[in-house]
Amino acid sequence: MIILDSNLNELGEVEVDIDIEIGRTDSATNDFEMTNATLQDLNPGGFYIPGTEFGGLIEYTKDRAAQDYTTLKGYTWRGLLSKWIIMPDAGENYKVVSGEANSVIADLLNGVLGDFFVVSSEDSGCTITNYQFPLYINMLDGIELMLESYGYRLKLVGQKVAAGQPIQVKVSAVAATVVSGTFNEDNGIPMAFTQDMMGINHLICGGSGELQNRMIVHLYINQLGQISQTQYYTGFKERQEFFDFASAESEDDLIANGTEYLKENASCKMLEMEAPEDMELDIGDVVKGTFPDGTIIESPVISKVFAIKEGVISYEYKIKGEE
Repeated sequence: MIILDSNLNELGEVEVDIDIEIGRTDSATNDFEMTNATLQDLNPGGFYIPGTEFGGLIEYTKDRAAQDYTTLKGYTWRGLLSKWIIMPDAGENYKVVSGEANSVIADLLNGVLGDFFVVSSEDSGCTITNYQFPLYINMLDGIELMLESYGYRLKLVGQKVAAGQPIQVKVSAVAATVVSGTFNEDNGIPMAFTQDMMGINHLICGGSGELQNRMIVHLYINQLGQISQTQYYTGFKERQEFFDFASAESEDDLIANGTEYLKENASCKMLEMEAPEDMELDIGDVVKGTFPDGTIIESPVISKVFAIKEGVISYEYKIKGEE
């Protein structure tokens, strides 16, 4: 790990305890926190681990003189991208892009944060066609969602350019790695396939009111996991439960909360993977499993926590839908 000055020039290597979280903004904070007894003397402006995307700007410090250590916090490179909004072009309702993926990303990042990010000029092999961004989405989520729809992911690498020069963060679109497994086949990675059909599929939601005047809404889930007020499972396969939500402010409020409850308590299929210690995944890589009935669970990595404590490195991952 190398500490940087305020101009992002290297100051030297340090040993610290650090927690770094990266990923989609709805699942990761995209920031870091480190502690060290000597950092206060260096007046650092950032840090990076060469050849990786782990790095960021230090924008928060807390010194504890009595305990002789400093706490430093800030945004990772992804965190900085998450603090920039994609705006529609003048006279347009939405931002729509087309072209080779790296070229599209270069156009999006033109002028962003003083052109700090350097986009690869190589052909990624991915062609974007009339991709429309959600209104006012942040740059990080916008790019990641765009690439995910084409089976690609966003890659960031901190690198030293030349002695005496600030570091650069190189950005590129790369094909997502797919870690796949099929039930009863050995791919060398332990996988567990769970089919839990003990959930409910008919939720009777009770809102405000008393007795026969009480607000009642019936919600149903179908075989595809879609929730509506149209019944799918009947007879021997129907499973009911009552959802008491007397504080509902309206029928829409009751439906919204009932929908979330039904999602959490419906039948489901689950895929668990025990990644080997020598396997490192990145944000946007995909875990895929095929069940005996042909059902496929395919979901990207949306959060990654990198930690160093007393010299020991560890990783934790979160897959989309895991929450």
